[in-house]
This record gives sequence, structure tokens and C-alpha cells, in this order.
Amino acid sequence: MNNRPPSDLFAPMLRSDALVGPVLLVARLMMTGIFLYYTLNVFTKLPDPGLLVWALVAAQLVGVVLIVLGYETRLGALLLAACILASLLYRGHFGFDNFVETIGQKDLAIAGGFLFMFAFGPGPLSWDHARGGSRIFASAASNPSVIGPLLILGRLMSIVVFCFFGVSKILHTARIQSFMVKHNPHVPTSLVYPAIVVQIVPSLMVLLGFKTRYAALLLAGFCIVAPALFWSDFRNPSQLEQFLLDFATAPGLLFMFANGPGPLSLDARSSGR
Repeated sequence: MNNRPPSDLFAPMLRSDALVGPVLLVARLMMTGIFLYYTLNVFTKLPDPGLLVWALVAAQLVGVVLIVLGYETRLGALLLAACILASLLYRGHFGFDNFVETIGQKDLAIAGGFLFMFAFGPGPLSWDHARGGSRIFASAASNPSVIGPLLILGRLMSIVVFCFFGVSKILHTARIQSFMVKHNPHVPTSLVYPAIVVQIVPSLMVLLGFKTRYAALLLAGFCIVAPALFWSDFRNPSQLEQFLLDFATAPGLLFMFANGPGPLSLDARSSGR
């Protein structure tokens, strides 16, 4: 599917497979880290995982291999999105409030990114591209009546976590600043205010599909910079998990940057698509 957004500052780069290919290859690799982390946890921390957990592990590994290779990538994207939804149900018993406010919303954003990968494919550096496209779900991905609503859902899923924590920073600024001091005292606490703007304004732009490439790139950058500053103690399993979740959120936004918001968006309307 080729539905790139209107010409803008990034258009020359996005017309070059030599530039877009490495970006989307790195994005695909970044998406897989959190799944490998959870798979390793099954082997090291669960003495008797059970049949359902083993089935999820198998589905995750198949999905990771397909996405890394870029082979039948749409199938891999759906497999990993389904694993995320299953994990949300599994995690629910640990405490609904905590699960919604942290890991659950990040999982939802990652799943939204997989919807963009499903719609647009893996990019030039992939097995699918070399053989002229994936075979599975090809008709669905070329149908605007399917892809339009699907990408609206993907955009909504991708921005929930940013909006939630952006509003939380407004309501609980002092608490967030205390968190910043605790996790990295070298970062000025005044950065909480630009963080609020970065999390809320581009999120609304993504939801509307307005100047989407700029907004998606800004949010992807936030997903890389913020965990590098505040989740850098990899000896702490909780910080490592949050770091990998944030990094796995950025790739979906990079796919959005490369391919646009989809046919049901203000960008598509302004370009006459």
C-alpha cells in the first residue's frame, strides 16, 4: 500500500528507499526487544508456565522472526498485537489501576504501531519488498474501507499513553518533578513543562491526522530520549521493562512518519486523496 502524505520537508528523504529502508528496519528491530524480554522471563521466572503461556511464547517468537525478516510481516504484526491483547488480560489481576496507568497503556500504543505495520508493510529492506509484497492479508491491506478505520484505531491507540501522562503532569506537577529528581537529579525539573506540550499537542495532531509526520517524529523522539534519561538502571527489572516498552512504542510512530496517517485524516483530505 502506498499512501504517503503530502509533500513537505521530509518528502525527499521518504522518496529514497536507501534512507527509508534502514529507518524502518531499525524500527522493526526496536519493536521486538520487549517480546524477547518477556519470553526470557518465562524461562527464568515461571516454574510452571502452563499451556496458554507456552502458546503465547510460541506466537511471540514466530511474530518476532517474521517481523525481523520482513517476511509475511502483516501476519507477524497481527500475531504480536494479539499477544499484547492477551497479556493485557493476563496482567489485569495484578491491580487494574496500576496496570491501566503504566504497562497497559504502553502495550496499547505498541499494538497501535503494529496496525500501521499491517497496513503499510515492513519497508524496503525486507523479504516482502524483495518478492513484491506479502501474500497474506494483501487484499485487506489494499482496501481503503478496511485500512481507513483500522488506522484511525491505530492512531488512537498510539496516543492514549501520551495524553494520559501529559495530563497527569499538569495535575501532579510536583510529584512528577520529585520522580525526575529521584531517577535523574542531573535533569532540570523545569523540563516537565515542555514535556507536557510534547506529549499533548502532537498527540492531538496524530489523532486528527494533521501534519502527522512532524507529530509522529516528535513523539518517537520523546519515546527514545525520556527512557534514556529516567529508565537507565538496567539492573532494576522494572526500569528495564519500562525502557523496552518505551523503545517499542517509538517504531509504530516511525511507520506513521514514513507512511502517513491513512486515508481518513486531515492530511489525506488536504492532499485530495
